[in-house]
Amino acid sequence: MSLIKFNNECVHVIFLGLPNVPGIAAGIFQELSINDIDVGMVTQNSMRGGRSDLSFLIHADKLDEIIILCRELSSKFGGQGVSFATEIAAITVEIKSPSESAQTLAKIFSALADVNINIEIINSSSEAVIFIISSTRAQEGLKALEKVFNSY
Repeated sequence: MSLIKFNNECVHVIFLGLPNVPGIAAGIFQELSINDIDVGMVTQNSMRGGRSDLSFLIHADKLDEIIILCRELSSKFGGQGVSFATEIAAITVEIKSPSESAQTLAKIFSALADVNINIEIINSSSEAVIFIISSTRAQEGLKALEKVFNSY
């Protein structure tokens, strides 16, 4: 079983400048659920001024279905807009044990830095690290990671 999984059929959806209050994310995900949109790699970051960005990944074949829905939801919940990053790839690296999380992250950052690839967004748990990089450099990044993790 491979420690590395690659997905170049995803879209990064970013709700920009949502009011940072309870219930907004619930409302957004409820609407996505009603519309049978599966999401992954959910991230939210608070900004100054009581605003936050909320982002997640969807499968690329769902993009046309949700563009209008997401724009309506952003407006409904007082957001400042929504963007859709399509030229990305998501890479997941499994963490063998929680005690190796820092080591796994160091290997990921080092391998990609060695080939001058910047991570656009990253999320981790005790089981895995998932991150997004530009699709134009995805194969190169994947090869660099596979080289580092071959002996892992």
